[in-house]
Amino acid sequence: MITKQIWNNTVTPATGWVATGVDGYKAGACGDSCTFDAAAAKSAFEAAGGYKGTLTMTYNADAPNKAWSEAVCNSIKNTLGIQCTAVPTVDFATFNKKIDANELKGIFRSSWQMDYPSIENFLTPIYAKGADSNWSKYDNPEFAKLTAQAAAAKTPDEANSLYQQAEALLGKDFPTAPLWYPKTTGVWSDRVTDVKINAFGVLDFVAVKVK
Repeated sequence: MITKQIWNNTVTPATGWVATGVDGYKAGACGDSCTFDAAAAKSAFEAAGGYKGTLTMTYNADAPNKAWSEAVCNSIKNTLGIQCTAVPTVDFATFNKKIDANELKGIFRSSWQMDYPSIENFLTPIYAKGADSNWSKYDNPEFAKLTAQAAAAKTPDEANSLYQQAEALLGKDFPTAPLWYPKTTGVWSDRVTDVKINAFGVLDFVAVKVK
């Protein structure tokens, strides 16, 4: 497993498109597609018509993406029996320009750092039609309808329920493949108490108390 062999368990396998710990998160939104099943993957691949040639997995090389990108390609090769090559791009700025210019072929990496801890921030900015970070060019009118209804909802619970329905559509359409959630590692002295890590993975220094 890549999360163990490459990341040494510093990340957690994803079960959906919304990160844990945020308002509205619902486990298992990805369904069976986020559970590794080589036989099922090969069957679905063949039913879809397969793939000819070499699949490329593009990543930006100015971050630690090489090892896991190559591991993803190896998993694809071993599971589906096709050729896959991890292709580096010099830096994120160049990588981003190539995406905006529709120059990248095959598959490519992406990640998301939330702006605020809400299910909405993992959906609308990335999967709404025409959104700046909608690199997959996802366009589903039902998704747009649900997120619009959620934005106009009168209560947080009502909004979250609608956003969860929108996320469920991603599980059916699969515009991107969720891989993992990062973990936050922290250490502190026994001279302090009330050490907390906030939703952004940062220590809440205001809450810390000295014994």
